[in-house]
Amino acid sequence: MSVARPRLASLAGLGLALGAPIVATLAASGSLPGTDDAVTAVLINEAFMWGLTLVVLAIMLFGERRPLASIGLVRPTSAALQTGAGLAMILLVLATIAGAIVQALGPPTEAGGPEMMVLGLPLWLQLFAAVSAGFTEEILFRGYAIERLTELTGRRWLGALLPVIVFGAVHAPFWGLGHALVAGLTGLWLTLAYLLRRNLWINITAHAGLDALVFIATYLAALHIPTPA
Repeated sequence: MSVARPRLASLAGLGLALGAPIVATLAASGSLPGTDDAVTAVLINEAFMWGLTLVVLAIMLFGERRPLASIGLVRPTSAALQTGAGLAMILLVLATIAGAIVQALGPPTEAGGPEMMVLGLPLWLQLFAAVSAGFTEEILFRGYAIERLTELTGRRWLGALLPVIVFGAVHAPFWGLGHALVAGLTGLWLTLAYLLRRNLWINITAHAGLDALVFIATYLAALHIPTPA
């Protein structure tokens, strides 16, 4: 097989893994969906991300002829899942601190619109989105992007840094700059975790666990907010 074929496949995979989320985010940015359309919008977004992830995995398996282990998708173990769960708690603390600092510094953020839209979703859908993001975003932005960028450029720092920037940037149009900065920092910690262990199950568990904890905490807090008379 020609050496150019897997290289071209990797370029195509990277274009999809990093470029497609940017294009989709920009195309979808604008007014928030109404209450009746929010569930549909979330489901469409998750279907898009899963479709994109499956295409990238197909490129890796059949175009590059590389195994899942080449992006850290090794056999899951209880130790990896426990490490990921512990990391989720650490990330929650770090994200809370980062959020407080960002809020104190005062970069522009959305005026509660996205948060209220998410709060209006059923809790089961919020948790589904958390688990879904754990799988799709860690495969695209961590395992695949880091490994292939490093191989193509020969620079580990570039392979690690560029996905962090893209990961933070895709959060900006919907959530605002403040949230994008916090997401970028969280992406940095997840990147360091991947580089240290090369086990994507740790990242998947940590990412899904962090999002789930945030959604659950926000949902429970909202239950105690008194409604206007």
